[in-house]
Amino acid sequence: MKERKILFEIKMLDNMIDRKICGSVEKNNLTHTQARVLKFLYDNQDRKVYQTTLEKEVDVRRSTISGVLDTMEKNNLIIRKNSSDDARKKEIALTLVSLNKHKEIAQKIANFERDLLRGITKEEVDIFIEVIDKLKGNLKL
Repeated sequence: MKERKILFEIKMLDNMIDRKICGSVEKNNLTHTQARVLKFLYDNQDRKVYQTTLEKEVDVRRSTISGVLDTMEKNNLIIRKNSSDDARKKEIALTLVSLNKHKEIAQKIANFERDLLRGITKEEVDIFIEVIDKLKGNLKL
């Protein structure tokens, strides 16, 4: 039997997931990164979110998140407003349009994850998450 390399398997799984999710998300005229930004902003409505926060949380470069936010602002998905704490910063918040899109996308992603985990036990998921966390930790070294 041919030896399977973990890097190849992870990349192939990532590609498969990305194609499935993007197919669903792009029907809402959103990229995968925009959907991740939307989810983060939705989950953090009770706090101030800045571009630097999104860079870290979504794990993309400054130039990437800047372009993503520009497009999202043009499409009325976010607003940028002056920070009351720091005049050099802009707070990023959701619009009513994005709140409505989020509900639809969140349901599609929940359905996708349910289908993805079909036939996999909670214990197997817990072990998988533990291994993924260790792999990510190794990359931070």
